[in-house]
Amino acid sequence: MFSKKVQSYVKQIIVEEEEIQQDEKVFCQQADIAPLMIWMSGCNALYCYFNSNWLKFTRTHLTTAASASAREEEIGNIWTGSVHPEDRQRCEDIYLKAFAMHDSFQRQYRLRGTDGEYRWILDTAAPRFAADGSFVGYIGYCIDLTEVPIGISEPSLTDICSPSTNFSSDLRKIAEKKRATELTKALEQLQAEITKRQAVEAQLRQKTSEFAAILQVLPDLYFRLDADGSILDYKQGLMESLDIPLGECQGKSLRECLPTAVSDRFHQAINQVLETQYEVSFEYTLALPEGKNNFEARLLPLPDQQIIILVRQTSDNIQAAFIEGDNKFRSIVENANNIIFALTLEGIFSYVSPNWTEIFGHEVAEVEGKSFVPFVHPDDVHICANYFQRILTTSEKQDAIEYRVKHKNGSWRWHTSNSSVIKDANGNVLNFVGICHDTTERKQAEVALRESAQREALLNRLSNQIRASLDLNYIVETAVQEIRNLFQIDRCAFFWYRQDTDLPYWERVYEAKSSFFPSLLNQQEATNAEIELIAAKTLNREIIRINDVEAVSDCTAQQFLQDFGFTAFMSLPVHTQSGEIGTFSCSSCSGLRPWLDSEVELLQAVTVQLAIAIDQAKLYTQSRIAAQTAQDKAQQLGAALLELQQTQAQLIQAEKMSSLGQLVAGIAHEINNPVNFIYGNISHAREYTKDLLHLVDLYQQNDCPPKPEIDQQIYAIDLDFLKQDLPKILDSMDMGAERIRQIVLSLRNFSRLDEDGTKPVDIHEGIDSTLLLLQNRLKAKSGHPEIQVIRDYGNLPAVMCHAGHMNQVFMNLLTNAIDVLEESYPARRRSRREAPMSLVNNTEQKTDDQRQMTFPQIHIRSLIQEDYVIIRIADNGPGMSEEVRKRLFDPFFTTKPVGKGTGMGLSISYQIVVQKHGGKIQCISAPGEGAEFVVIIPLKQEPST
Repeated sequence: MFSKKVQSYVKQIIVEEEEIQQDEKVFCQQADIAPLMIWMSGCNALYCYFNSNWLKFTRTHLTTAASASAREEEIGNIWTGSVHPEDRQRCEDIYLKAFAMHDSFQRQYRLRGTDGEYRWILDTAAPRFAADGSFVGYIGYCIDLTEVPIGISEPSLTDICSPSTNFSSDLRKIAEKKRATELTKALEQLQAEITKRQAVEAQLRQKTSEFAAILQVLPDLYFRLDADGSILDYKQGLMESLDIPLGECQGKSLRECLPTAVSDRFHQAINQVLETQYEVSFEYTLALPEGKNNFEARLLPLPDQQIIILVRQTSDNIQAAFIEGDNKFRSIVENANNIIFALTLEGIFSYVSPNWTEIFGHEVAEVEGKSFVPFVHPDDVHICANYFQRILTTSEKQDAIEYRVKHKNGSWRWHTSNSSVIKDANGNVLNFVGICHDTTERKQAEVALRESAQREALLNRLSNQIRASLDLNYIVETAVQEIRNLFQIDRCAFFWYRQDTDLPYWERVYEAKSSFFPSLLNQQEATNAEIELIAAKTLNREIIRINDVEAVSDCTAQQFLQDFGFTAFMSLPVHTQSGEIGTFSCSSCSGLRPWLDSEVELLQAVTVQLAIAIDQAKLYTQSRIAAQTAQDKAQQLGAALLELQQTQAQLIQAEKMSSLGQLVAGIAHEINNPVNFIYGNISHAREYTKDLLHLVDLYQQNDCPPKPEIDQQIYAIDLDFLKQDLPKILDSMDMGAERIRQIVLSLRNFSRLDEDGTKPVDIHEGIDSTLLLLQNRLKAKSGHPEIQVIRDYGNLPAVMCHAGHMNQVFMNLLTNAIDVLEESYPARRRSRREAPMSLVNNTEQKTDDQRQMTFPQIHIRSLIQEDYVIIRIADNGPGMSEEVRKRLFDPFFTTKPVGKGTGMGLSISYQIVVQKHGGKIQCISAPGEGAEFVVIIPLKQEPST
């Protein structure tokens, strides 16, 4: 019995050590792929682990060949050497203070990164506890706060490790939404690995403790060897007479520690066990100082090519010691907290430990000899049967199973069990043995935790919805659905108390119900008189909790609830800061339904969240209204300001044009008087001169020869030339006076001071007057050739328009065209490019040998189309981009240098054409293809005076 038990415990310890090593490996992998810097410390307050992200951030490499103590010292120095010296002592004080109390903590410090620069880190840590509640150290994670805005708070590690926190919601505030999901998943995996590892470590500690207890009472000499025969572990037991230097055996070969006479036999048995994986036993005799002694050696296989050797002296006193040890072992087994049992192959209990009575209430005699089936929950019988079948078939260890066992009082207790088979010397299975322990409290805690998690999840979802959306209707509807699903009730509804009417009433807003129940939303609203009790309590902020409607003392309220088919009812009021009143109602229609305190607490939390949502929604609505009002006012002010600017610009321009017109008219008037005087007297002067010259001719003919003085004077004044040139001078003066008269007439036509309002106007006359005023700019100058003007006039009748305003439009358009052509001509000479295509006739302009543009042109066309007059003014300049073209008519927009333009010419032209004449003005242009302005005005308008 001892050898089998020792073999079983050692196997379990080895397997669980392998599981811990595997879990350690998995934990490190999970920690390394987590998007955080993670560290751990032991119960001695020393750092024992940093994940790859931490090491990568600090550009640290661990020595792989160092001893455990050296590695521990190296890890501790890594943290100390990476933290800023000014922060080191403060952080250590925070850590040690929390360590003494086993409290969670946060600390901020500067950590040296890979580039050697220090970056601010938020370090959050929480204590770690084993499954038995013992403190095992700390685990923490670090986040780089250097780039994180101040005001965003990080979640605590306890929040991360707890399934009932709102960690995922808080973490979304820290970083982009995409990273939050990965971070949550990684931390959940890490927590699962930590929990699993702690559970395995607890089991290992338990098995190790039990195995140590067995070794304390084991009378046999105990060895554990590896495949090479090296001693891994040993225990002398009660055999003090064996001539083996046990104090020096650790790490040596078994051949070095055994007498030569039997070492070969041991190695032969070791090889046999390794090959067959079955138990081998043999007896041998040794000559000791006190005489010959007989010994029995048993070798048992273990996983990983390890072997247990038990050596027992077969003399009577050793046998007595063995029996005593066996009794001690039985005492340990029977007084353990777990139940130990044995089953026949038919599933009959052949043995149960005495503590069965304490745990399940049955006497041992009531269990032994009975099948296990009546004691196991019907739904779990197949689990146990399949488990024993797998053990019988494979003879290998199986994962533990969980099932329910019936207590004598009728309740069901959850148990976890591990079992194995007992074989005889020939390998035949004799029976099953197992150990099970009660996990009812853990199951109940899991259920409570799951319910708590569901409640927390519901509250978190509602909180998230409140933060993500201020649609109150959607939040209420979701809350009603979630509560019904969580409580598994027939109906859940939400009511508003409408008190702003002559007769206040309760309005059903949302409802969640089973599909076969009629909807309450389709029924008439109930007044206070019908449900006075319910309404009064709700208005007084009282909770209504009716487990059985039949027990309601108020007949009116009872009848009202029964009319709706309610058999149980609960209602919680909702009162907001803004005065809104509502209520959640939960009801069952299928009998008695006790309402749990946890359910009431959950509903209270929901009502608090809902009240917050209502207040937030109202504040949000008010803020939206205020913002919209402010925005509307701002737009109105902006429009008014723009209109004021435009009006001001128009007034300034109108004043300028008025002053200019008055000045032009005054100049024209002042010039016109002397010019008329000159022009009117030139004809008389011509006649007088002609008569005088005729008189001189008569003198010359009749006074011959002339006197010397007269002859000398005739020669001096060159009388013959004077007679020829004087008529020419008078003709030139006549032509100059005529030219001045035409210019004065053009000035008067352009200013139109004598015409106000819309009158029939000759458009062509206005264009020609404008061109005449711009004649000086059209002439050739140094560096600029003459700008050719091509007039392509149609047959236009008199057009009803404001003559002076339209002349201003023509002046702005022609002036801009001349400016563009003057600015672009030098640039074209420098570029020496091919001559561009003319916008006017889409033909290539004439070029000289240097391939430069010879003639800049302005092409003016007019035509009638239906009831509209169209005037097109095009130039063959460089054109403009689409962005500039779209902004041409904006006030104060100009592409000219500072001082050459105000940006109001085209804006005023647009207002004159569009607003005053009801027409259109547009620009057609592209880079390198010139520009064409099209003015369209109605042919007829209402005349004004």
